[in-house]
Amino acid sequence: MYSVARKSAHILRMSLVMAAAMLATCVLALAETAHTAEAEDSLPENGKIVFTRNSRIYTVEPDGSNLSKLTNSTYVASKPVWSPDGTEIAFGRQGINSTDVSISIISADGSDLSDPYTGANYNPGSTWSPDGTKLAFGSFGVSQDSNPSNDIYMMYADGSNLVNVTKSPRFNENDPDFSPNGAQMCFSHVPTGVKPGTGIYIMDSDGSGPKPLVKVSGENSSGERCHWSPDGAKIAFHAVIPDSEGGDYRKAVKKAINEGNVQKALEIGKAARDEEVYVINTDGSGRTALTNNAAADVNPHWSPDGRKITFASDRDGTFDICTMDADGSDVAQVTNARNDYLNPPDTDWQPLQEPTPPKDADDPDEAQGTKKPGVDDVDRDRPERTVIVKPGDSLWSISEQRLGPEASPQRVYDHTLQMYALNRKRIGSDPDLIFAGQRLSLPPLGEG
Repeated sequence: MYSVARKSAHILRMSLVMAAAMLATCVLALAETAHTAEAEDSLPENGKIVFTRNSRIYTVEPDGSNLSKLTNSTYVASKPVWSPDGTEIAFGRQGINSTDVSISIISADGSDLSDPYTGANYNPGSTWSPDGTKLAFGSFGVSQDSNPSNDIYMMYADGSNLVNVTKSPRFNENDPDFSPNGAQMCFSHVPTGVKPGTGIYIMDSDGSGPKPLVKVSGENSSGERCHWSPDGAKIAFHAVIPDSEGGDYRKAVKKAINEGNVQKALEIGKAARDEEVYVINTDGSGRTALTNNAAADVNPHWSPDGRKITFASDRDGTFDICTMDADGSDVAQVTNARNDYLNPPDTDWQPLQEPTPPKDADDPDEAQGTKKPGVDDVDRDRPERTVIVKPGDSLWSISEQRLGPEASPQRVYDHTLQMYALNRKRIGSDPDLIFAGQRLSLPPLGEG
């Protein structure tokens, strides 16, 4: 009897221990989930969409609310693009009675206009380098053989150190876009003569090694406004790509007319002028049409999180801003234009930064006004406490650099975990998979 009772007590005790362990596990899991959810909720979503309408710059929320005009009627504005930190907008600015175009910059609310570069006589489309220090843009000039051509230039954001990157008199290069790590650019490539070669090209950021990514031929073809995905794996672009039937749409139209099928000829001619949005892998494989309709779908730009693409479309008769998922699904119209809105707007999607964390009284850097060895200026001089990932960086190496050589491995480990928790939505499920050019939030140094 005693043995049975003792055995029963032992079983009860083991059951209680197991129940307590399971409860502790559940509590820890819930706490971790809540912490992760809290960290993810604190991360920024995609910001506003900037676009042009009737030569003015506007911003709008992705759901179509809060439409705001940033520029006035004293000049013509074109091709706005957000800075990597989402605080400024670079754009082309042309005087009402002038052929010269400036590269201008305004703050996100339209204030603080500056002109780091003036004198271009082409409407330039610009791109910021991932670290926000440089601008690349297309500018029209006169080549050595007196044939007008358009080259890609690069300069610091304050207008200094202007250099011609492409220097190609027989080709027009327009609308460059930096890769997320800043090592390459994609751009629109158009010959100045009648030879084929129009399309999207890729080159190193110093202008070396240009190669075609999407190359199409025929007078009805085009390729322009490319935009690199935030993870660096794909490029979105819009183009008119001739139908495979006869290569040139005019041959297909002529064939349909000879067959007496006038309706088919009209449909072919209309479809040939319809631009579509495509994505393609950076090695040239996997070209996929995201849109396919009898309308012009143009000027695609990825959302900062890589999940959406904004573009302009005239599928309802006038050009409006639309968004869609990165696979082309879930198309939504953002703006509702007036009847006089007939030109395709240029679009870009604002990256947002982390909210400014409260100052930590125990933070030795805050108390002493000094930096730990190896910490980039971006950490101390930017209130958001962010860092831009450089080639070869990992969360661990960023933590080591920030904490300095005296930090213990445990301190570096804790800081790395905190960084991942803050940036999990941006990084994804694999903490080892970060990309050069990403801007990541840094936890206050007083934590851990």
